[in-house]
Amino acid sequence: MIIRETLMKKILISLALSLGSLATSAVMAATPSFSTQQMAQTKLHDLSFKQVMRAFYTGEMTDFFVSDEDIESMPYIGLGYEEDGEQIVAVMHPSIKYKNTAGEPRYLVMIEKVLIDYEGTLISCHACQATADFYSFKKLNNGQFQLVSQSPQDIEISSSWGRVDVDSASLEQGIRTLGVNLVGSIFKTSYSSLGESSSSWYALHLPEDDYINIYYIGDAGADNGGQYTASSPLYYGYNVAYSVLPDKSSKYYPIMLSFKGDKPTDDFERIETVNTRKLKKFDPVNKEYY
Repeated sequence: MIIRETLMKKILISLALSLGSLATSAVMAATPSFSTQQMAQTKLHDLSFKQVMRAFYTGEMTDFFVSDEDIESMPYIGLGYEEDGEQIVAVMHPSIKYKNTAGEPRYLVMIEKVLIDYEGTLISCHACQATADFYSFKKLNNGQFQLVSQSPQDIEISSSWGRVDVDSASLEQGIRTLGVNLVGSIFKTSYSSLGESSSSWYALHLPEDDYINIYYIGDAGADNGGQYTASSPLYYGYNVAYSVLPDKSSKYYPIMLSFKGDKPTDDFERIETVNTRKLKKFDPVNKEYY
């Protein structure tokens, strides 16, 4: 019975991810063709919150009171209201400096969008989602910052309790080469419920000839240690490490996932000790790792 209940939870989570993928596809379908020349027209004096918001959110901004210690610790401003009256608030995370494959400095800005109620409190629950916009820049000789690429508006990103499941520190730590002329970041997100925890690997692609986007790579590990001790036959716990495999014959490098530990089978009928690997490749047409 316990394993079957767990299976139902997994099915619900899988359904939620599928719906998220459909939403991502709809956003991407509405995105115009990428233009390097058009991107280059946007130039900022600096990467301050004021300059970024004025460049990309003019006409949307409103003053709004927030009563949340974490959000108040970062620059934020209102961006209008949802249909049910909830206030959208833009929160700017610390910018990240990285290098492209040519060794040239680049700067990544993430604007998280959260929902706040009329009292200024973050709308927070397991199912409460947040979105984010990403922008990459290069610094010009005159000190200005020129836009290199950006994400589609309100990019789909793993989130829970009303906040996105990644921060600047995690993104900076995961920066690496993910393909020919492609730098990105691999990061992990986690979800916990009823004594079970599960994690997923995602890749943030930072191309300079296409839009920035986030893609699901695969399982990053799970355990039910909140329900059972390690000595219980019903306990499982496994980790998944990743490694990027440089392949000059492919624009997108494959990613190897290595599974190790006690892992339930796909149908959740058995728990087996595993030490296996799974190769994930990127499909440039469907825009997904498979």
